[in-house]
Amino acid sequence: MPPTRRLSSSLRLLLFLLMITVTGLVIVYRPTISDIKSSPYILPSTWQSMPIPIPPGIDELSPKEKALAIKQIHYAAKVETKFRPNPNWGGRDHGREDYKYYSENELRKLAVCMATDTCRQNQTSVIILGHIFNHFHIYEGYMGGEGIWTASLIETLSKWGYTILHARDDWIYMWYLYNQIPDMVKGIIAWRTGQFGTFEEQMKTGRRANGIPAWQFFVYNYFPDHYTSIVGDAWNMHSEFGYSQHQRNFTFIPYVVEPATIPPYIPASQRPNQVYILAKFVRYFYPGAQPAWEDRGIFLRAKEILEKEFPGFEFVVGCRDDRNAGQQEEVPMELPPGIRNLGQMDKVEFERQLANSRVMLGIGWPTLSPSPHVALSLGIPFISPFSMHGWSSLDDPETWASSQHHTLKTLTEPYVYHVLRGNETQFIDAIRKALSTPIEPFILPLMTRDHHEKQVNKWLNTDWKAKAAKILENRKNGKETENGNEIGEFTL
Repeated sequence: MPPTRRLSSSLRLLLFLLMITVTGLVIVYRPTISDIKSSPYILPSTWQSMPIPIPPGIDELSPKEKALAIKQIHYAAKVETKFRPNPNWGGRDHGREDYKYYSENELRKLAVCMATDTCRQNQTSVIILGHIFNHFHIYEGYMGGEGIWTASLIETLSKWGYTILHARDDWIYMWYLYNQIPDMVKGIIAWRTGQFGTFEEQMKTGRRANGIPAWQFFVYNYFPDHYTSIVGDAWNMHSEFGYSQHQRNFTFIPYVVEPATIPPYIPASQRPNQVYILAKFVRYFYPGAQPAWEDRGIFLRAKEILEKEFPGFEFVVGCRDDRNAGQQEEVPMELPPGIRNLGQMDKVEFERQLANSRVMLGIGWPTLSPSPHVALSLGIPFISPFSMHGWSSLDDPETWASSQHHTLKTLTEPYVYHVLRGNETQFIDAIRKALSTPIEPFILPLMTRDHHEKQVNKWLNTDWKAKAAKILENRKNGKETENGNEIGEFTL
């Protein structure tokens, strides 16, 4: 055999043996799937050495949660350098879309925590807020009843580590958010209609498989007794319990009424004989708002009588005329004589003035305001006007036609004085008794932080799909267990 051919054959043999050896080494030393999964995901050192400020609330977490939170903050901060901080969405041309930026940012945080294994407990459980008053509170500082409720709910969910997404009242955007992370969404709190579309247009059906399941949508209404869910009673969420002698089947999640700390509690004996009138706008004293006392002279007459018994007695209010300039010029409105206007106030000043009063007086509107709860927490009794049907009973508040505060119908003197609308004698007598009978600070047990957190926890940990499945099965079999005009067929 020629030398060149022998060399070629030897080279081929050598290469073959080398391939066999390498293959053997790979088989012996190759990593297993478990090795790959357990290997730490190493990020560039620059991601781990950035001087990122740590929020004060982190210190309140458990050591394990704190360590996860700090790692995640560093990773998420690095990601955020690649995104514009709250970009300009187009101003008035596209509406106020801050909620979209916020929610997209929260989705990025979810992606970061899952990719780096730093998710805190409950972080991958998502609540979508889609009610217009949620939006008004978060982005415009609205502190009406719905705003106060939103603040309480966000505080609790955030403390427990849940992810909250904002969707204004935009059902198209709610559908978009839901379909990115359907298995993470615990619930959507919204109203049935909104800025863009309705729930029914985005609801899961046999023909719309990627719609939002009805059992994950909770219809929020601040006021009790509205049953507008397609599924059933418990899918109607309220933040005031109202008054009823019968078991309520809706989901009650109250806002939190805290013990008075700022301003500090002032004993009634150290306060002036001041009656604070619950009214933010001057128009509440005029017929369009159906005031409890249409005779506007009642305040001056009451003042002239009561200041003889209670030195320095006066009515005060903090209100303004919220109508436009044309309306104000066309129909001028002034406060009834005998009332001193403190003017428009922020929350802190309102509570300071209220804490310096001895009685809070309702005049019919607004109904179910949080302010009477605040007054009671400061040791201030509330005078609540009510009306009756012809068949109503004075001894049965459930039969009354109206009341300024349906929840507080459960309380009687010396905490709440129920006065018949238009009755001047009852009006003056109630003020006299309230001034003469001081009370200690009081919070209705239903409105405490403890009860609020119990109710939120119950809602989060209920198997709503199983509950809806049972309702649906009964409904298909002709057995209806729920109330309301909106209940109907739905797809799980």
